[in-house]
Amino acid sequence: MSDEMNPSEATPVVESALDLNNEEQTTIIENATAPEIIAETNAIETESPIVKEEETSVVEETPVPVIIAEIESFNETAVEITDDEQELAVVEELPDYTNLNKNELLKTALTAAKDKEVNEALNILKAVKPFLEAALHEEQAKALEKFIEEGGEKDDFEYKADESIKEQFNKAFNELKDKKAAQRAIYEAEKIKNLKAKEAILEEIKKLNDAEETKDSLKKLKELQGEWKKIKNVPKEYADSLWESYRVLNEIFYDKLSINIELKQLDRERNLDHKIELCKKVSELLNEKSIKTALIAVKKYQEEWRNIGPVPKEANDDIWARFKAEADKVFALIREETEKNEAIRRENLEKKKVLIEKAKTLSEFSSEKIKEWLAKTKDANDLMEEWKKIGMVPMALRDKIWDDFRNARNSFFNQKNAYFKVFNAERNENMKRKTALCEKAEVIANTPMDWIRQTNDIKAFQEEWKKIGPVPDKFNDTIWKRFRGACDSFFAKKAERFASQAEEQNKNLEFKRELISKLETLAGQEEENPNVFTELKAIQESWNDIGYVPMKEKDAIAKTYNNLMDKIYNRYRELKKNMRESDEKSQLEAMAATPNGAARLYKEEKILMERIRGMKADIDTWENNIGFFKNGNSKNPLAEQMQDKINIGQKHLKGLEEKLKLIRSYKVNKIEN
Repeated sequence: MSDEMNPSEATPVVESALDLNNEEQTTIIENATAPEIIAETNAIETESPIVKEEETSVVEETPVPVIIAEIESFNETAVEITDDEQELAVVEELPDYTNLNKNELLKTALTAAKDKEVNEALNILKAVKPFLEAALHEEQAKALEKFIEEGGEKDDFEYKADESIKEQFNKAFNELKDKKAAQRAIYEAEKIKNLKAKEAILEEIKKLNDAEETKDSLKKLKELQGEWKKIKNVPKEYADSLWESYRVLNEIFYDKLSINIELKQLDRERNLDHKIELCKKVSELLNEKSIKTALIAVKKYQEEWRNIGPVPKEANDDIWARFKAEADKVFALIREETEKNEAIRRENLEKKKVLIEKAKTLSEFSSEKIKEWLAKTKDANDLMEEWKKIGMVPMALRDKIWDDFRNARNSFFNQKNAYFKVFNAERNENMKRKTALCEKAEVIANTPMDWIRQTNDIKAFQEEWKKIGPVPDKFNDTIWKRFRGACDSFFAKKAERFASQAEEQNKNLEFKRELISKLETLAGQEEENPNVFTELKAIQESWNDIGYVPMKEKDAIAKTYNNLMDKIYNRYRELKKNMRESDEKSQLEAMAATPNGAARLYKEEKILMERIRGMKADIDTWENNIGFFKNGNSKNPLAEQMQDKINIGQKHLKGLEEKLKLIRSYKVNKIEN
């Protein structure tokens, strides 16, 4: 059981200012008992785990106005520490589960179910439950979004990846509820047993009162009082009548007691000392940091007070007033904390109302652009993360405030799914149109006859292809390769057909061999050439300006050229890279060594991450556009230049990512040191 208390979860009761002025009234001790808090017990026994999403407030609590009303009045029932009072601090004691993933949340729940006491474990599982539901819901939403983006229909979507997690959580939750019910049954049986035991003690006191007084009568009564004190709770409906009977029988005994006057007076003095000590203990509770501990302790002292016998009449009023005053101070602290927590809940309510308005604004969003829908989806998910981080709201409004927020978000996602359904219908239509172009191009490629007319047809197909929008992502590469293959096949056959171009192609071959010879010379140089990149660029430009070579030589000479270029570039690039990395390491080491090194490394990291995002965006754009520069001739200079850009960009991106790793390693070392 936790040592801390959440005052807003308690239902303490404080005695009213009763004016007791005789010994009979003195024995009617503080009968403070927290009223039963039904909500939490019902929630434990009837709640179906993982049924709906809930907000992060996980423990049912007695409404604060009820708590305050009970604090300001005394009832006449026996003092009893309820389950609810023992669980007052559960919300404040539990850690923040916001950043745990579904597997970590499940592990937390299963570990608690295995290792913790039943009540504490149940509280932990109820705290974990909304976060686990949110994680599973978000995962399912992302899977559905991907399914729809790839051309699937929402009605065809099936998602079972989280069934195992749900089953494990529900099993643990239900087993804990069964244990809780079993414990409660045992507890109720114990109350019946206690009732019978106390009734038996009452019979014994009656016998004492009916019998002749002896010197051992008082001793026997004290023994019976001791046994009574050891017996704990009885069914609440019998508590008042049982206590009244006990009080009356004790008073009858003391009224009839005529012997051992000194012993009687000594007994009253001891009772007074005991009550003085209880007053001190209650006063010390004002220094107790845990309000929960203070509440349970003061109720325990109330119970002890009830079971102490009469005190000397002259001290009766004073000792009662002192005890009452000290108890009132303790309950005043509880009231203060309760009101303070309620104020926090009202603040949380206002914060969540702001999020609801934002969610409602999102629910009215409409656009024809995918990027805008994706951006708004991130906003919707960010709202959920903010919602999780805000604490509890007043219980009376908890369900309504959550329903308003959830309905607004669901409205947004429903509209988004409707948009993607239409969008995917367009993509499927585009797929049909591109498939038709592939079939037409394949017919021409397989049976070329009229080269001029068919060349124009193929080019017309390519232009039409560019005007058709995107197809479902999973078919994009396949359909493009099919169309390009048909076009390339036609133009390859056409190139072979025009043998009259052989002489020009042979000359081009000689020109390219000369360039290869220059590359071989550069590659064979043992000393470093400071102008090597300038020379390579000139060779590359010359190579691109040269036209076609004979088909049978095309692949071999291109391979030789590419290998030599790679060899030279790699040789000098590696040297340059090593020098650059050495300089960068020196700069980072110097930067990390400065007093504000961590901040400077963080700034450098952010700049580098921005450059990486920009480079990735450029590469994506180039890769998307390269297909539109190509026609049937695979040697289109524009397409080759675009491919060179992509290659250079990817190499540059790799260098940036390596530098980012280096910065982060220095940053980690800086933090650890």
